[in-house]
Amino acid sequence: MSEPDVPPQEEAPETAPEAPAPERPAPVQVRLRRAPRYRAFVLTGAVLGALAGIVASLLLGDPASLFSSGTTSGYLAAIGLLLGGLLGGAVAVLVERPRR
Repeated sequence: MSEPDVPPQEEAPETAPEAPAPERPAPVQVRLRRAPRYRAFVLTGAVLGALAGIVASLLLGDPASLFSSGTTSGYLAAIGLLLGGLLGGAVAVLVERPRR
């Protein structure tokens, strides 16, 4: 006699015994170093310096000058931009400096 066509029963997948959870390392106390973002300080100083240069040229400019007011404003804005950027970088260095 032949056996009837019965689909074989699916075997349950074998489950591996659970491994013990790995041990956590002991917490370590660290010191958080907060540093300023130099780019933000330099750009802020540069923009403020350029604005100060433009305002100074408009307020203090001589209308009878050899140069136009636009030229004077441009030169003073460029000078203010450079000096403001340097001043902003110096402020960032001073902010980062550790306190005693």
